[in-house]
Amino acid sequence: MVALVVLGLSVIGPFRWMTDALLFHPEAGQDRDPSALGIPFVERPLVTEDGVAIQSWWMPRAESAPRLGVTIVTFHGNGGTMSGRLEWCALVHRMGASVLAVEDRGYGNSEGTPSEEGLALDARAGLLEARRLAAELGERVVVHGRSLGGAVAIGLAASEEVDGLIAESTFTSLGDMAAGTGIPLARQLVAYDFDSEQKIGSVGAPVLLVHGDADEVVPYVMGERLRDAAQTAGLAVSFLSVPAGEHNSTWTQAGDAYLSLLESWLRELGSSDGPG
Repeated sequence: MVALVVLGLSVIGPFRWMTDALLFHPEAGQDRDPSALGIPFVERPLVTEDGVAIQSWWMPRAESAPRLGVTIVTFHGNGGTMSGRLEWCALVHRMGASVLAVEDRGYGNSEGTPSEEGLALDARAGLLEARRLAAELGERVVVHGRSLGGAVAIGLAASEEVDGLIAESTFTSLGDMAAGTGIPLARQLVAYDFDSEQKIGSVGAPVLLVHGDADEVVPYVMGERLRDAAQTAGLAVSFLSVPAGEHNSTWTQAGDAYLSLLESWLRELGSSDGPG
């Protein structure tokens, strides 16, 4: 997602096909899989409620790793494929989490064409599979997403039962992003909502939000607004502000602060009581 994309969305949002072309930037196939980073995995094809076959990679916790007691379902942003997010999967896998990476429709080796409604169905299919896999391991289920994937994760956690939510570098709504261009009536012209600020209050689980204060794509204030909306709803919220953090690199720029908070948050969530 880039500023030019948002500008285009605000101008021609009513034409859904053009909105799709500007918002979603899929790549076909996968240029690597988890084995490239030394992670044993299983390819798990999923079928959504509307009959679309999508791809997922299941990376169960390594026996040699600490036991966090969590299975993480992760969703990537609007560009590339899930293969480009494997370093993050490897990070939490080393911590002791099991990971299910879910590929969006139209991306990688998944069928279909992406849309707001379609990505929600993909997310639900991933969650249903993660619940089954987590139950076999006695683990709790956390949903995670970055940027657009964060909006998908928030929407999923607002409509389905989960044990935890992590959203990184995520916007309040697509309308807010369009309005930020300064174009008159831009908010009304956007075809999709992705209204995370409204939905996050319906999440029934602890929330971890991460946002860089130098995010060049999604304004930092949007991360603060998501935090405030969650707190107003009475949720247990942890918020990591990353100094000089940019849109695609907060988790690497934050370094030990990110690693420490993420691991402790996941470990507490995997315990009987969870963060609170």
